[in-house]
Amino acid sequence: MGCGDRWRGKLGLGGFVALLAAVTPQVAKADAETDPEERPGVRLLDSHHAKHHARHHEKKEEGTGGSGDDASWPKIGGHWGLAVPLVSFTDEGTTGIFADFFQIGIAPGITVKLNEKWAVDFEFIAFSRWQYSDNGTPARASTSIVVDPGVVYDFGSFSGGLRTAVQVGEGVPFNLGLVPIINKGFPITERLKWFVELDLPFFITGTPGDSGFSFTPLIQTGIAF
Repeated sequence: MGCGDRWRGKLGLGGFVALLAAVTPQVAKADAETDPEERPGVRLLDSHHAKHHARHHEKKEEGTGGSGDDASWPKIGGHWGLAVPLVSFTDEGTTGIFADFFQIGIAPGITVKLNEKWAVDFEFIAFSRWQYSDNGTPARASTSIVVDPGVVYDFGSFSGGLRTAVQVGEGVPFNLGLVPIINKGFPITERLKWFVELDLPFFITGTPGDSGFSFTPLIQTGIAF
């Protein structure tokens, strides 16, 4: 009796092992053929992986410039404007626009934005001037270029800066200048704005045996990007 029980116990264990070996490949095959969307655990894992990959991709784009607004610095911008001197004070006297002369300049520039506040602006202004006749002095016309790179700081409601300048042209004496500026921008689109700028150029001039100065406030306006 005891021997028979032991025989049936061994037979039952062996049968169970054989049954398990036969069923396991079928279960694995059925599981592999099941649509992942019908398996909640797999769908949840895939969703988590996709979100993690998307976050990683977005961070990579932001760090390298990407397509987002948080591109790395520096950024390149620029402007194009018209410059009109209003009045000129020199060691030889004072002259005013329309009364003594008419002058207009074209002022393009390239701006390197170092961060949200600071920028370096590489500007030059090409001037054309018509000097009216005065007390027997005949009218005359001239052109010149002012090269005036500088730094600009964004205060929020307006920008301010300081340029260094040199005038270049036929008959222009030795000169060096400093140009404080105040700039106010008015948005047109996300990337364009109309600006109005007050420039206050002060120049020291000189020729052999003579020296002088000039202070010529001017208004500049145009488009910045």
